Formats: sequence, structure tokens, C-alpha cells
Amino acid sequence: MASRLRGTGLAMIAAMVVITTSFMGSAIAQSSSGSPSSSAGPTTFTYADVTEPSSLNPLVGYLGTDYVLWAMNYDLLINFSPSDFSPDFQHSITTSVDISSDSMSFTYHLRPNMKWSDGQAFTANDVAWTLNYYKTHNTSNYSSDLVLMDKATATDATTVVITSTKPTSLYSGKSVFMYEYILPQHIWDKYDCSCPSGSTADQTAYKAAKQDPVIGQDPTTGGAVGSGPFIMQEYKKGEFVSLERNPNYWGTAAGLTPHVDKVVYRIFGNQDAEAAALKSGEIDFAYFTSANILNTLKGQGLNTRGAQVPSFGEIGINTGSAYQAPDPATGFKPHGDGAKALTDVVVRQAIRRAVDSNLLVQKVLLGYGTPGISPVQPDATTGAWTPGPNDPDLSWNIQAANDMLEAGGYKLTDPSAPPSATNLRVDPATGKTLDFRFFSRSSDQPSQDIVPYVADWLGQIGIKIEPQTITSGKLGNVILDGNYDLFEWGWYPNPDPNYILDVFSCAQRPPGDGTYLNSDSYYCNPAYDTLNDQQHSVTDPTQRVDIVHQMQAILYRDEPYIMLWNDQVLEAWGSKFTGFVSQPGNNRGDALATYGPFSFISIRLASSGGTGGTGGGTSSGSGGIKSWIWIALGVAIIAIVAIVVVSRGRRDDENQA
Repeated sequence: MASRLRGTGLAMIAAMVVITTSFMGSAIAQSSSGSPSSSAGPTTFTYADVTEPSSLNPLVGYLGTDYVLWAMNYDLLINFSPSDFSPDFQHSITTSVDISSDSMSFTYHLRPNMKWSDGQAFTANDVAWTLNYYKTHNTSNYSSDLVLMDKATATDATTVVITSTKPTSLYSGKSVFMYEYILPQHIWDKYDCSCPSGSTADQTAYKAAKQDPVIGQDPTTGGAVGSGPFIMQEYKKGEFVSLERNPNYWGTAAGLTPHVDKVVYRIFGNQDAEAAALKSGEIDFAYFTSANILNTLKGQGLNTRGAQVPSFGEIGINTGSAYQAPDPATGFKPHGDGAKALTDVVVRQAIRRAVDSNLLVQKVLLGYGTPGISPVQPDATTGAWTPGPNDPDLSWNIQAANDMLEAGGYKLTDPSAPPSATNLRVDPATGKTLDFRFFSRSSDQPSQDIVPYVADWLGQIGIKIEPQTITSGKLGNVILDGNYDLFEWGWYPNPDPNYILDVFSCAQRPPGDGTYLNSDSYYCNPAYDTLNDQQHSVTDPTQRVDIVHQMQAILYRDEPYIMLWNDQVLEAWGSKFTGFVSQPGNNRGDALATYGPFSFISIRLASSGGTGGTGGGTSSGSGGIKSWIWIALGVAIIAIVAIVVVSRGRRDDENQA
């Protein structure tokens, strides 16, 4: 999410389930007293995954895990409504947007009297400074959103005017397009040298900003400084990230009163240990990538869900990092050692036809997903796209894949024998056999589970793969260096397709100096880039939909990604907390509402008044289940958990990525 929202375990953000509040009212359900915790003392909510944050710094992090943490600490200009991802001005720092007649000037009206967590005033200057800083430095997490922004100007303490270089509807506030976390200028402007953009001094200052760990900026608390409901206080690598309630949170005045005092993100070395911690009550909520583990937890009485979220998995292909021409405009230089044969669309299409996504969904995901066809999700704001009569047939067909390779000149080393992983096809351009490295991720079970299937299918068309399982961090570096052929990974894109579409633009190719950019396939197609520019600048939403669908058709034809599936986020939770806000709504989506902080704001101890399971939220007070019943239930649960822990005490020794 970005939106990079790429996750080390495609568990790129995971979630909880138990919806208890309707977000249709003026506020998320909250206790009648407004008290964040019971009289027993501070309340801590702990959620967990096996994913290490890539960075707590919003300039450089790129995993879905990072975005969940940022969403609690910082604010977007406009929040997504949990029910359907539409703009929620009622619960945002922006209350309305005015649009000029030429669609080139957009006036954002902010809430008055907001403060940062350290007590400093939050004003329009912070917003303007942040957007201009991201734009000036072409910050990869936000560059696609700001491509048409000319500048942002604070005209008074609560008004920001964004001007664009072309007419556009993207900044109009009619959809949540601006996925930029607003930073406190008084903290971050120490990295703004006020010198010419691109100068040596400017680059040195920006490099220092990207190296800032974020934690430790507030001299009073030792934590970060933010405007969100919870502020990051401590990070121990491999163990946890802790956040504490923001005493100056603006949302309280808008009906957003947090009910817990502390949120902790626990990092586990493997999913078995994580599951054991959930069963014992050590943690309250957990994300998983193993459907087997989720089904086991379900059988043991825990709440589980396969949440429908905009997430997908793919086999990424190095389409030519070593063979494409230098591009002085973007700094790209050819680098790496990817196979030349993969620059041929015929080979990529043949691989697509050899991989049976339907079978993978059933055998690997155990039904927690659907086959994928496009990086733009079916429920994106531009609507679903499916291949039409003018698009190639790339459905699963081993014989058709062999025929394509044969027609393309990729002959077998032994023409008298059938294709296999030992009887390989030969690239007519280089004379090399089709023998490709295939990277999977050690933190993600499906990433590893697909390997034998893919090896078998590609062997049937005369392609051999050499599997290597490494950590996500190492794989990220391998991709930046261009030293790969194929890999498995996935994305958790924004509801608006702009970000994921921009990933495939020529400008997003890593330049070869270890600098992170969003493209991991090195795909570059000028015709696609032209359409990408057009979808930014059209003002008619219907026209934009048509352009986006044309772009999806190009990606389908060119296959920089072999789309595997639209996977569900696997989540499990106990009965201690209630009040979760599903996103999207109707108990379908992520119970931690990971496109915003609303679920973290709304969750509360079940004993304080909310109903458990997936019921509607309630206010605390004299109604509801009596405290003695909860105590009795707690005793029973403890007894049951003790029995379960004793009988299921074995831990897996696998280390996390």
C-alpha cells in the first residue's frame, strides 16, 4: 500500500476481524465516558506478524507493515472511508476541497486548532512543506501521486492550495488519491537545506533525512512526533514496535476517541510461534500466510477470517535490466545479469500459459483467494477489467505454451524427445538453454509452496528453474541489482490504481546504483507511458477508466508479471478485544482497516462493553453482559487455553525472513 505496500510475506498488512461499529454515523463507536481503558490500568492491544518493518521512516519504507504503523502516527490529507474507500471528510484533517474552473487549482480546508503530539501547532504550513518536500526530492513512495503537482501553498493556517501543471481530477478530493503522510515541518525541516534542488548540499541533506530512524525525535517522550491517534515510541528489531496514545490527537473533537492506551506490533520468527502466542493470549491478533495454520486455529475455536483486500501475488520477471538503453532523464543504466530470453514477450507469454493459477489458488491458498489477471484489482476505483476479444488467449494450456516457444524458434536440445527440465529449449539469439533462477521468500509460505508446481509446469515446456529461498530484504537488494530472472512476491495496492500502474513506467526502473524505485520487473514501454500520462490529466472520470483499461490490456499482453492470484489476508484473533472496523465493510475486509487508523481507534476491551465476534459496536454503561459473567468466562478461557498449550506445545524452528 502506498502504497508500495509490498509485504514480506504478502502478509503485507494484516488484520483483525470482528466488526463492531458502523461507520455511517458521525463517529466510530466509543465508550460513553470517553475513557480509553478500564480502571484496572492502561490497556495494551498487541497484533503480530512475521514481517520486519523495512523502515519506520515514511520517506523510504515500502512494506505494507510500514504503512500500517505510519497510518497510526501520521495523517493523510483525506482518509478512506472503511466501508468503501470513498473520501471521509468527516473523519479527516481536511474538511472540504474547492476546485477551480480550469481544474488546475485545488483548495484544501483543514480543521482548526490541531496539534502535533509534542504540542506544537499543526497548520497548513506543515502540509505545504511536506508535499513540496516530497515533490522536490521525487520521493519514490509519493512521486506517482505528485507527478502533476506544481506546488502547494499555505494561504493561511487552515488553507492549502495545490496547483497542477495540467488540468486534472486527481487532486479534487472526489476520490482518495493523495496517499501522502503529512510530516511535522518543525521536526523534519532540519533536513531542508533551503539550497538549490539537486545541488550537492541538497542531496546530502536528503540522504540524511532518509537515514533518520524516526524514533527518538521528541526530546520529551523519546518517540516520534505525529498527528495520528498513536505515536511510535520504541522499536526493537526482530521483537516489536510500540506506540502510545497521542494526548493531542485532533480526532477526539471529531468523535474519534481511542479506547486503548498502547498498541504493540510484535514480530515473530515463524508462524507456528505466532500461532502459539495467539492461543495462549500473549498476543491479541495475528496475520498469517499459511492457510493450514489458519484452518488449525479455526478448528481450535479462535476467530479467523480470509479478509477480502486489494492484495495480489505474482511471478515477477526481469524483462531486461541488463539490455535496455540508458535513460539520462531518469538515471537508469543497464545493469544486472538477467536472462536475455526473458526480454522476449513470447517466452513470457508461454510461461503465463504454463502456470495454472486456478490450481494454485486451491492447492496453495486452500481457496483463500481467486485467480489473478491484472495488477489493478477488480474492486479498484476504475472498476474491473477482463481480457476482451482483441487480447491474446493466455489461459492455462501446456500444449499451447510449447507451440508458442516452438514457433518462436526455441528448439529443444533433443528434438526427438518431449520437453522436460532436462530436455530444455534453447534461446536462438544467444544459444543458451532456458534455465532461470527463481527466488521465493522465506517469510511467506505460499511463496515457497508454489515452487514445485511452477518447476513441474515449466519443465513440461522445456524450461528449468533453479529455486532459491531468501529473505525479503535480500530479495529486494537482488532486484535493485538486476541479478535475477524470476521471483515471487506481491503487492497491496491503493484503491485508486494510479500507484500500481506507475510501478510499470520506465521512470520507476531502479537506476543501478542501489537506489530504490518501485519497478521490480524493469518493464519499459513508451506506449504504456503515454497512456499513463493521459490517465493523470483527463478530467472526465469515464475517460480515465477507459485509459486505465487500455493500460491493463497492455500489461496483460506484455506479461512483466505472471499474475497468480488475488489473495485474501489471513487473520485470527481472540475474544479479549472487540470494536474492530472492517475495511471494506460488511465483515468482508481487513479488520484492522489498514488504509487508515480507524480500527485501532475503535477497538476496546470486550469486557468494557462491546460485543464480541462480528456483531455491532456498543457503548459501555449499565447495559450489556455483566462483569461477573466476563470474569467467569475469562476463568474458563484460561483453563481451556492452558489445556491447548500443553497439548500443542511444539514450536517450529524455522527462522523468519
